[in-house]
Amino acid sequence: MKKILIVDDAQNIRVTLKRCLSSEDNELDVAMNGEEAFAKIMENDYDLVFLDLQLPAMSGIEVLRKLRYEGNHVNVVIITAYGTVENAVEAMKLGAIDFVQKPFSPGEIRRVVSAVWARNSISESQLKSFEDFLEFSKQKIMEGDYEKAESSLGKALTLNPNDAEANYYQGLLFENKGEIEKAKDSYRKVLKLQPSYSQAEENLNHLLSAGRKLRRDEEE
Repeated sequence: MKKILIVDDAQNIRVTLKRCLSSEDNELDVAMNGEEAFAKIMENDYDLVFLDLQLPAMSGIEVLRKLRYEGNHVNVVIITAYGTVENAVEAMKLGAIDFVQKPFSPGEIRRVVSAVWARNSISESQLKSFEDFLEFSKQKIMEGDYEKAESSLGKALTLNPNDAEANYYQGLLFENKGEIEKAKDSYRKVLKLQPSYSQAEENLNHLLSAGRKLRRDEEE
C-alpha cells in the first residue's frame, strides 16, 4: 500500500487527483494549504506528495525548503499552472523534478506515478535502455549527485538525442552549473522538438529576462 498526499487549495484539483489515483494499492490523504501539508508530511510516512506551488499560508517551494531542512526527502511531484515556477533549478535542488501542469489528464498522472515507483528500484549496474539512463539521472538529481546525473543523462542523450525531456533536464543541469548559454540552447532545442513543452519555455524566458535586466543594470 502506497500513501499519497494531495496538496492543493482548489477543491476541483483535489477531487480530480483523487479520482486519478484511487485504487486498492493507494491510501490517499489531502491538505488544503502549505502549513497543513508541512505538518502532515512531518507526522506521516508518505510515499509520494503531489504539491501545488501556489498555496495559501505557505508556498509549495517554502514547504519543500522546510521539509529538506528537516531532513525529510519524500518524493514530490509539483503541480503547476503556466508561469508559476520562477526558478525550476531551485525546485530541482530541493529534489522536485517531476511536474504536472494544469489542466492534466489521468494518463499524465498515472505515468508520472509509475515513473516515480520504477525510479526507486533502478540499479546502476542494470542500466541499458534510454529510459533506464534517463530515470537513473533523475534519481541522482534528486539525491544531489549532479556529476553522476550528468554522466547518466549524457548516455541517455547518446541513445536518443532528440528526446525533449532529456534535453530539458540537461538544460537544468547546465543552469545549475552556471553555464547559462548552454542552458538556453538546451531549452531552445526542447522547444524545437516539442513546442508545447511549457516548462522549457518558462525557464528560457526566465533566463532571457534575467539577461536583459543584467544588461540594463550594466548600462546605468
